[in-house]
Amino acid sequence: MRKVLIVLLISILVTGCSIIPAAKPTLTTEEMATKVAVLLTSMPTNTAGVPEQQPMDLSAVSTPMETPTEGEIGAIATPTEPLEELATPTTDPTELAALNQPLATETTAPTATPPIAMPSETPTITSSPTITPGGPSLPAFQVTATFTASDPRSLLPIPTWTDTMDNGKNWPIGADAYTAVDFQNGYMILTGLQKDNGWRLAVNDVDNAYFETTARFGAACHGMDKWGMMLRSPDRNTADKGYWFNITCDGKFAFQKWNAEPPENEKSVTNLIAWTTNSNIKPGANSINRIGVLAKGSHFTLYINGVEIGEITDASYDKGGFGILIGARETERFNIYVDEMSYWLNPPL
Repeated sequence: MRKVLIVLLISILVTGCSIIPAAKPTLTTEEMATKVAVLLTSMPTNTAGVPEQQPMDLSAVSTPMETPTEGEIGAIATPTEPLEELATPTTDPTELAALNQPLATETTAPTATPPIAMPSETPTITSSPTITPGGPSLPAFQVTATFTASDPRSLLPIPTWTDTMDNGKNWPIGADAYTAVDFQNGYMILTGLQKDNGWRLAVNDVDNAYFETTARFGAACHGMDKWGMMLRSPDRNTADKGYWFNITCDGKFAFQKWNAEPPENEKSVTNLIAWTTNSNIKPGANSINRIGVLAKGSHFTLYINGVEIGEITDASYDKGGFGILIGARETERFNIYVDEMSYWLNPPL
């Protein structure tokens, strides 16, 4: 609409020029533009309800679009320079192959850890173990035993007390002037340091019971090297009295009474049953034997490998400590391997 008015005004002015006296000078282009501007300014506003057209911003046509600043959100920046051609990176073939490998998942098996070297086992004599009726099994190197009807192990229930020598909780450990004691691989290793007898007593006292011990002669034994049981020692602290049941490497046994301070006309060691050869003893190095004593009041019955081999009566000691004894009579540092010691209180025998 405004353009139409402008054209009409210009036409009127041009037409008017023909009626203006010739004496007036012709308007210049600048003067004409000024008059048009004044006329436009003085024009009345539109009140007829027709929407007013906003004037065109002519400067927007000639002014180039400005590049939006970095902080303007949503502005689209028009690059003023062409983009440089991107260079294709060079990749090492080995690295490229590594990148192309599939990623490991959580189910990938880890690398196995090398096994830890274990110490070699202590060699033992290989023979079938024997399951002892009513008690624990004998050691792995134990020879097969046949329990006859008269063998106490065939007649007795579970022992009242058993030590399978897995540790030294029931015994004094270490060395004294006569013996040394250690526990290894389920055995008490008892070593004789003197030609005289030495012993180790357990931690309790017993009176009427059946006592039994299983042990093996060491790798070196000769003649009168011996081991056995000590019973009814009245004072376990001094162990200066008691009974001894011994067997020797050459196949003998004896049952003796021990008193470190004997009465006049008595010896410190009295043979209640003197040294006697017996075929039930398994003699020699590494031989295994099971010896037992049934102590009822003043009566004692002796067993070797389940066979009764003698009996005797003596009322010197009626109760006390018990344990294992050893005598290195012919072999320096003679030792034995004790696998088990048990007793049955008031046994039905």
